[in-house]
Amino acid sequence: MENNKVFIVINRINAILFLLLLLAGLTGSVFIIQEFSNNSRRNAIEISTPDKESKEIIELSEVRTVYGNDIQYIRVYSKKDGVLASGGYTRSLRNLLFLNSIGNEPTWLLHDNNSKIIHNRQLTKKIDEKSITDFFYVEIVKEKESIKIGVSEPDGTNLKYIDSKINKVVEYEYFSTNKKLGILLQIGNELRYRIYDLNTFKMISDKYVVKL
Repeated sequence: MENNKVFIVINRINAILFLLLLLAGLTGSVFIIQEFSNNSRRNAIEISTPDKESKEIIELSEVRTVYGNDIQYIRVYSKKDGVLASGGYTRSLRNLLFLNSIGNEPTWLLHDNNSKIIHNRQLTKKIDEKSITDFFYVEIVKEKESIKIGVSEPDGTNLKYIDSKINKVVEYEYFSTNKKLGILLQIGNELRYRIYDLNTFKMISDKYVVKL
């Protein structure tokens, strides 16, 4: 009988300890969320959009380096997607701002913040085991529109759209030797493989793969 009482006491202590750990975890989560929110507010500024016709609240992410160039870029997020019931907000990547250390004026990749950049990546080559950026690759979509694929110079200038009306980009690969870009993508109910010559920004091959 005494043994049963001991086990009951031990079980109650374990339950209390578990509850305390759970509360500590919840407190930590709230603290992390608050810190994230505070950091977001610190990075939020009101600036003119690239077209200079209006102002909006945006967030600037950390500065990143373009490989092998004296150029940095900043990811620009917008709160256009709305406020959540929790008091936070959804954000989306709307632009890239390029900073040239040589002294040139900053360059916006896009002329406005009305599109979402759903994917971006530096297309690089290797020289003496070091990565050098040849181009910036972006996938862009506007509301109720299909995906457009764009390629720019490493400093964000000369953005060219090499394809559009795309449902989904499945995979892509950059062939740095001859500056070709191969992309497996979905167009309607078809899967196609296309190759683009980035010397001319033209599509040079379009092959049917399979019907979806």
